[in-house]
Amino acid sequence: MITRQPTDGPLLVVEGIDGSGKSTILKACKDWATERGLKIFDVVEFSEREHRLPDLKDIGDAQALMAAEPCFCWTGDAIRQEIIARHEDRECVTCNAKRATLETATPQTLHDTRCALHDIRYTGLETAEAFALDRLVLFRRVIIPFLQNRPDRIVFKDRGVGSSLAYQPLQDATLTTARLLELSGNAQSTAFAPTLLVLVRTEAAAAMARLEGRTDKQDNVIFEERGFQERLAIRFLSDGVLGPFRQAGTDIVELDGNLPMDAMAAAAQTMLSQKLADFAKL
Repeated sequence: MITRQPTDGPLLVVEGIDGSGKSTILKACKDWATERGLKIFDVVEFSEREHRLPDLKDIGDAQALMAAEPCFCWTGDAIRQEIIARHEDRECVTCNAKRATLETATPQTLHDTRCALHDIRYTGLETAEAFALDRLVLFRRVIIPFLQNRPDRIVFKDRGVGSSLAYQPLQDATLTTARLLELSGNAQSTAFAPTLLVLVRTEAAAAMARLEGRTDKQDNVIFEERGFQERLAIRFLSDGVLGPFRQAGTDIVELDGNLPMDAMAAAAQTMLSQKLADFAKL
């Protein structure tokens, strides 16, 4: 595995439950970089337009990257459009009749409510394997080549291996942190660990309200259920998720995702100025 070296540029990863405010934090990161005169390359926009990940030639002389997992092409497209997509029909009489009997909503109980036509199609391990492959390609093709021996460059990324360590064990309780870290993409992203992990802590009720109020971004994924998000918020704080980052020496920062969006963005910019003070001087 390619390991992070002291001469590599910083990698900042933002994690949190669905609807936690990650997009607001990432926008604040982009604004922070722009205000400091950094030339920014948006990997997401490029991938949506070109249907592939960029290489260093595409990126050119950019000093900052905006990236996300899963990617918006290749394996990432399969993840978004098929593997974690919600396949059941909200108008299905059979699904709705079974769902009405639920006391708590988890991937397993929701799985049990779906009829054969609208079932969850992929296991927790299969989902984890897809994410790990997507992650491996993103790191090997884009992130590592961009940051290696370039302390004057930075990557801001929406989600990473922390999400796999949080989500997939809630899909399948037999999946341990150790098992997930055996997957090549997860092992690689842990070896080239983030410099800074920003964990956006948001109450599940507030996050679900945001998801329901969205008009411009409808992910329609299997995880967007309040019961699951409540368990996920707890899981993100566990040693099973944060332990590998602590072991790798990643600086972990928590931001309050319950704040109004403008206050959240301001808090993020303040945090960046403090944590990336040395980088900003380059």
